[in-house]
Amino acid sequence: MKIRLTDLHNDAITNLLPKKFLAYVKRAKKVGVETILVSVWTTEMQNPLERIREYNKMLGEGLLLHIEDAWFVNKDNIDELINLRPFSVGLTWNEDNALAGGAYGDGGLTPLGRAVIKKLVANGIHIDLAHLNRKSFFQVAKLLKGQKLLCTHTCFDEVHPHLRNLNRKQIQTIVDSGGLIGLTLVSDFLGAGDVWGHIKYFLDNFGEDNLAIGTDFFGTTNLPKNLKRYKDFRRFKKFLASKGLTDSTINKIYHINYHDFQRTDRTNQSPLNP
Repeated sequence: MKIRLTDLHNDAITNLLPKKFLAYVKRAKKVGVETILVSVWTTEMQNPLERIREYNKMLGEGLLLHIEDAWFVNKDNIDELINLRPFSVGLTWNEDNALAGGAYGDGGLTPLGRAVIKKLVANGIHIDLAHLNRKSFFQVAKLLKGQKLLCTHTCFDEVHPHLRNLNRKQIQTIVDSGGLIGLTLVSDFLGAGDVWGHIKYFLDNFGEDNLAIGTDFFGTTNLPKNLKRYKDFRRFKKFLASKGLTDSTINKIYHINYHDFQRTDRTNQSPLNP
């Protein structure tokens, strides 16, 4: 049985050799994975733009470039990054940098961070709110008011408290924008609530139109026992149905919400706040 699935966050390209990465993508497509935001984790790279250019050459149909941690971006090289046409860019990883405050830091959005955001958004590139601390999250959200907000991989703080998880106000801010949240499979963030617990919490409190999947495959080894690879989403779909979810709701989470998010013409959205 094939499934239709979109994954908002997968680090395979950063962690596999090119041939293995391409073979991995081929297997994913056979399962039914339609779209993957391919994440390039730059935190420990010495020459991120050079590496990103190399990785970008391997991207084909259904593979979209995501930059995780834009610590290296400045006014002198931002046009180089824009020319590589990433789908989305995350400002930080877990610590503060020259752009914003990370989940484990206490910094805020900087003047350079504001300038980078404005330039990226003006060129049709999404800003990923994942990894920001609360302070930076709301500063970025305020700057992006009128835009659809995106958080590619996270879980929910009221189910399992964690600095990487979104609290109720953050979730509501994204939902109110018409944005999208990718539920990640990192067990540290899921906690005892497990994947179903986070899905149920979201559906009960925020509805079914803004939730997606952001696995973080290859970004962690700490995955749920029964959700370690794409083919496991076949069995998980049956599990969700056993919990009372309709095909319509499951398909929204698996792929439709992403397509609806993409359907909006961002050129018609409100300009950024000053």
